[in-house]
Amino acid sequence: MRTLAFYNLIFVSSILASTAAQAQVQAPLQPQDQDQVQTEETASAWSGAAELGFIDTSGNTDTQSTNAAFELFHKGESWDQYLKLDALTSKEDEETSKEKYNAEIGFDRNFSERSYLALTATHERDRFSGFEYETVVSAGYGYRLIQQERMNLALEAAPGYRRDKLKDTQKINEDFIARFDVKYDWLIRDGVSFIEEFTAEIGDDNSTYRSETGLKSQIVGALATKITYKLKYVEEVPDENENIDRELGITLVYSF
Repeated sequence: MRTLAFYNLIFVSSILASTAAQAQVQAPLQPQDQDQVQTEETASAWSGAAELGFIDTSGNTDTQSTNAAFELFHKGESWDQYLKLDALTSKEDEETSKEKYNAEIGFDRNFSERSYLALTATHERDRFSGFEYETVVSAGYGYRLIQQERMNLALEAAPGYRRDKLKDTQKINEDFIARFDVKYDWLIRDGVSFIEEFTAEIGDDNSTYRSETGLKSQIVGALATKITYKLKYVEEVPDENENIDRELGITLVYSF
């Protein structure tokens, strides 16, 4: 699996393209009009979503869980940035059987409308994974291969650094990795959207592959339901832990 995924990702990340800059000439604006435009652009630059729902998981544990997530995005002229937080907890017979927290932060420095510098840092704490924590930082190149009103596809390839700590032995592992990320979203029709994100972190000592597939349907206004399937595969795991974790969940989403 590692070899096939590696060469597929190398093929995807090798797509290089450049776009020609186009200058747009606009009529001068009056000071009051400029203030109004700047206010509207600033207000529309921020967006986000909060999720709360139920998830059925299988893998290291088979449980019914509660999930909460928060996302915040900012789109600027030169820099785009985002923050993602995720918490998953569950209990069996009044005992905690699942407890996982994720945080991801990213900064994209735009070189042009399509190409950008991608800076990413992730931190995960999963009580039942066999790891005390897993942290990855990377810096590399991103390219928006498709950028349309109803469909977007972005590819990222970056060298990175991974650090994790084993729960039982407290041993710290460090490794340099190659990180590949594919981000896709498609507005199927008004109110219904599909998302897919695939990430590979390939190192000499260990490799991790993640996939998130989601279907979001608007209920009314800013409220929507979201069906999400997440899969995580770790090549080398501590004893008595499984390589694959799966999550299937239905959440209520409030977008702002």
